[in-house]
Amino acid sequence: MAGALRPVVLLMLFASILFVVDGVFDGVYPGGPAWFTGRYDNLAEISYVFAIINTIVAIMVARGSERSLQSRIGLSVFFLIERPITAFALGTKPIESIVTHFATAGVELLILVTALRVWRLGNAAPDVDALFALDGSSPTGAKPEPSTDAVRRRSDSVARRNAWLIGGVTLALALALVADGVYEGYVPGGKTWTTASDGSGWIVYLFAVVALIVAARAVHGKKLALRLLIGIALILFIERSFTPFSMREQDPIVLALHSVGAFASLAVALVTAGVIRGGAAPHRASVPTLEAA
Repeated sequence: MAGALRPVVLLMLFASILFVVDGVFDGVYPGGPAWFTGRYDNLAEISYVFAIINTIVAIMVARGSERSLQSRIGLSVFFLIERPITAFALGTKPIESIVTHFATAGVELLILVTALRVWRLGNAAPDVDALFALDGSSPTGAKPEPSTDAVRRRSDSVARRNAWLIGGVTLALALALVADGVYEGYVPGGKTWTTASDGSGWIVYLFAVVALIVAARAVHGKKLALRLLIGIALILFIERSFTPFSMREQDPIVLALHSVGAFASLAVALVTAGVIRGGAAPHRASVPTLEAA
């Protein structure tokens, strides 16, 4: 497993280098033409932020964190969309920068495919984090089967913890959406609520209500609600991530609220996916016992 994981880490570090190179090509360096001068709406600087975040996640993946690998899969999807769009959406860029954007998107595609393969390989393992560790040794000995009561107590504990996780991250997402609507002025006596693009910001309240309603069913382990919650979270992740670019938003508070919403929606998707995957664990664990019988 360590051999399969190492290429993912190396590709992630290479992507970090490309993010920095892209910033240099865009002129984002001290004394450069885009160094906080208003060029590209001061959004080209975010390339360095992406490089820092990507490097931190790479270190966490290298240390054997399955959740970090799941997070990187989500980031790969984000970068696959963001890199081609920002190559043109922010204004005219040098050809070197455009090539770097698409090269980074290509690397992100490789990261996504490789990370998904590693994650799927680890699905059947009882201790996935141990298998993901680059320098860890794979477990060889089989552990004795716990008693039925112990399994039931542990399952109940996991179910309660999963319910709290799903409820907590979904509530955080809903609060971020509501805060965005309130800050934008969609309150009684504020902006007019319309279906036009200039007055449709109130829709974040609808997003929040839908997410909470679906989460209320998902916390009880309903598979359909869990899958629906993942879909809603991914849609909101894309919407929260790219609305500031399409609207050319420059208000730092709005950008911060969108960022919080994007990360909260990604957290909802990852937590829910983990709950769905964990639901099949008892079945996988019972196979050796049945074969032994």
